[in-house]
Amino acid sequence: MTAERESHAASGSRPGEGEAFLPRLMRHLSDLLRLAWPVMLSRAGILVMAFADIAMLGRYQVGAAGEANLGIAIFVPVLVFCIGLASGVVPVVSQAAGRGDRLECGRAWRRAMVWAAVTSAIGALVVFRGEWLLGALGQTPTLAAAGGRVAEMLAPGLVAQVLFAVCAFYLEATRRPMTALLVMLGANLANVALNWLLIWGHWGLPEMGAAGAALASTIVRWGAAGAMIAVILAQTDARGAGVIGPAETFWGPGGWRTGWPMRKLGISAGLSNGFETVGFAAMSLAAGYLGALALDAYSISHNLVSTVFMIGLGLAVATGVRVGTEEGRGRPDEAAFAGWCGFGAAAVLMGALALLVLVFRPAIAGIYTDDPAVVARVSALLVFSVLVFMPDSMQVVMGQAVRALGDAWLAIGIYAVSFTVLLVPLGLYLALETPLEERGLVVAIAAVCVLATVLMAWRFRVLTLRTRGRLGPPRRLGERA
Repeated sequence: MTAERESHAASGSRPGEGEAFLPRLMRHLSDLLRLAWPVMLSRAGILVMAFADIAMLGRYQVGAAGEANLGIAIFVPVLVFCIGLASGVVPVVSQAAGRGDRLECGRAWRRAMVWAAVTSAIGALVVFRGEWLLGALGQTPTLAAAGGRVAEMLAPGLVAQVLFAVCAFYLEATRRPMTALLVMLGANLANVALNWLLIWGHWGLPEMGAAGAALASTIVRWGAAGAMIAVILAQTDARGAGVIGPAETFWGPGGWRTGWPMRKLGISAGLSNGFETVGFAAMSLAAGYLGALALDAYSISHNLVSTVFMIGLGLAVATGVRVGTEEGRGRPDEAAFAGWCGFGAAAVLMGALALLVLVFRPAIAGIYTDDPAVVARVSALLVFSVLVFMPDSMQVVMGQAVRALGDAWLAIGIYAVSFTVLLVPLGLYLALETPLEERGLVVAIAAVCVLATVLMAWRFRVLTLRTRGRLGPPRRLGERA
């Protein structure tokens, strides 16, 4: 028991009891934002790396950026799914950290690294077959071959990116988020330098174009993963932290079963991400049915929404860590308060960003293109796109909060219904059967995000009532809900 818990036990009170609402809120928000902002920037670094590739290829030759996009279109969904599978380490480590069990934090990291290596290797094999997949999706043999070459170069980097993510999750869950941010910053700088060498073939290296940009990203991803692993292994008292130790202590007393709560929560996150990715991919395909101008407008809108979503994702990871930590400390009231603080912070921050985008939408559209027709179409579309900001971030915050309490399976059903069963037909109907066109796709996304937010918030409410003993007996992480 920590000194803080001993103090509360001696006084007969629980954290938060007797504390005025506003000071309690400010304490929670301060802790949340201090943890969230490095996470936001480190996640945004993944997008920045892809943006740098596309921007540099756009200056290399016509068509190179398109080849890269085809390969990335295969790589990203598999990457998102594999990172989701590994993300179960966050609630496990944060709860262990909350209990003061430093040894279990490190053991969970080691188990997660093995799980991530196996699942991402399978994912890399799928990406490596990118040419076949692109051909099966209707691309011409020439484009499929070019995109497939990019996918082949990206495939080994998928393993490295997932291992990097596991290390970042571990450090963030133990409240050390700056390391991932600094490593990602260095990775982006190295990526630009390697792009310059491998795209154009400077310093005697082969001129590889889009495949060179993909190879540069893979090299950088392995360097970043290696740096993160080195930092974790070099920490003070690494053996006491559980990150190194005898093989027989690797899994813990329960053997392979010890890692089941982590794998269960990861499977939930991976499948949830998968359903969401399928839904968004279907919307992109539907935009292609509306013509080149509509596709350009929707693609720009989607890129902006995805970029802004990094803020919501950072808040979600930080919220999950804080909920898990408070639950691990045996403070369910504080865990519930932490979750709702993350929910409210997402609403306020995303609402403010939505207003900014609404006011400056023509200027924002002009950043992406100088074509007046596209600027006008994007500017009109952004009026609807800002409707996605708040619910999209709020649902991912609640998703992390729910998993931080050990709940897994219901979330899969919520995401499957919202982003696949409902989004796909609703989006197609609004885009193809009404005058809304690409605006209908965005309206459909906003609507299902609202639904997912409501359902996930309801689930969090039920779980927090249960953990506080107000709705049936409380359950620990890994027990059946």
